[in-house]
Amino acid sequence: NTPDLAQLMPFVLRTWMYASGVMFSIPAMLADKDVPHWLADVLQWNPAAVYMDLVRFAMIDDYGSSYLPPHVWAFAVGWALLAGVIGFVYFWKAEERYGRG
Repeated sequence: NTPDLAQLMPFVLRTWMYASGVMFSIPAMLADKDVPHWLADVLQWNPAAVYMDLVRFAMIDDYGSSYLPPHVWAFAVGWALLAGVIGFVYFWKAEERYGRG
């Protein structure tokens, strides 16, 4: 089971990276395409794309506030809270196994 997952994870993570706008701007790429609105939203709301938009906003001078989509801060906070809650629950449930080689 684990070896199969180990083979699948690099493919999944690489596909996620390419779909997250690492090498292109999602709104610019979808501007002249006939893409369903829901698909464009899903691509822009995924955690990697949200945090990349924030990093670009912080690091690139020409990426001013006019280029930062309005949903980015709300989704960044939402993804952070979700990851925090999931991590807390996961480690809380595994607490009894800590230190028991």
